[in-house]
Amino acid sequence: MSNSNGPSRLAVVCGGARGIGEAIVRRFFADGWRVAIIDREIEKARSLAQELNTRDSTSAHAADITLMPDLERAIAEIKACHAGVPIGAAVNSAGIFNIRGRLFQTTPEDFKKLLDVNVIGAFQFSRVVEPLMGEGASLVQIGSINGTYSGGGLGAYKSSKAALHMMTRCMARELASDPRRIRANVVAPGWVDTPGERLVVASEGKPGLLDDPESAKGIPLKRRTEAREIADAVAFLCSDQATHVTGQILHVDGGMSA
Repeated sequence: MSNSNGPSRLAVVCGGARGIGEAIVRRFFADGWRVAIIDREIEKARSLAQELNTRDSTSAHAADITLMPDLERAIAEIKACHAGVPIGAAVNSAGIFNIRGRLFQTTPEDFKKLLDVNVIGAFQFSRVVEPLMGEGASLVQIGSINGTYSGGGLGAYKSSKAALHMMTRCMARELASDPRRIRANVVAPGWVDTPGERLVVASEGKPGLLDDPESAKGIPLKRRTEAREIADAVAFLCSDQATHVTGQILHVDGGMSA
């Protein structure tokens, strides 16, 4: 539970219990923000919040991003928990990428699942958090380099991330006319070593792939992106150094999209 003596800036991170989202939570905390974590894996979210809660400014809230009532309840909890503190940053890191294969081999049900989480879920989170965002606040979606170029094997996932990118750019145009001047941007990671990625490659029969330096040789900078580097980009977009940056897709991918 938070109190009025804590930091005066509040960041809400959806999907903040692990992976890239966890790195973002840790960066906000290190930078002196209050942090509200939203995640369907509530025990992991609570564990992270308890670990960081040395200054009574971090909270955890359960929600499935595909369920609007869940998000509305979580936002109401955050409003009560961090009373009087406007949201200065809202970051959506929730997403799924474990549905792979050729586009015409993807079932409509699986395609819809990707869209429900990666696009509709992102829209719902943005919609419920926006009314509580303060002047000059920053809305950031975690997209993907897969949303910027085509290729085989990930057509449905790529389509969902491309939709997320465009939706965020449209949000940026609309929010720019709001007197609060809220900014909206995307951070598009490349190949990041996360627990989720390790589960996927293991399910594909390649459990040691991420530990093999040769697997990163196609990346211009010759290594995979670290989750903390995505968090660094998010921190920049939510800082006073990016007050005139909106509607942008910031690639953090070691040069993969070059």
